[in-house]
Amino acid sequence: MSENEKTVAKVMIVDQDDQYLLMYRSDHPMFGTDPDLPGGTQEDDETEFETMLREAQEEAGVTLDAAAAREIFSSTDYSDHESKYALFGIRVGNRPDIIMSWEHSSYEWIPRHEFIDKCRAANDSYMHMVGDAVNADLSL
Repeated sequence: MSENEKTVAKVMIVDQDDQYLLMYRSDHPMFGTDPDLPGGTQEDDETEFETMLREAQEEAGVTLDAAAAREIFSSTDYSDHESKYALFGIRVGNRPDIIMSWEHSSYEWIPRHEFIDKCRAANDSYMHMVGDAVNADLSL
């Protein structure tokens, strides 16, 4: 990966009723109001895992149990710019309260099949990766 490429780490949160958290962007310049997950770009001094934990707190107001989260999929295959996409997942015992940042306008908890469909219909190739990973049962 060159120094111009980046790593994006996001987290898929599944609640006790097998409902998946799906957030919606706040009119992103490239992706509009597309579906999204809490997550973002890795900073210089952190690991992908630390990025995912930090971004979950910043974008959804959720402090995740690091011991319960795991990497589900990681690849450059879905990126047009050879950025690395890392997807983490966590199954939570109780649905957390979501406190959105300015980056998202709304969210919903939806069943797996609907989650997959919305991920695959998104404009963001990261979300296509998420839909494919969940569909392939690489999820939790």
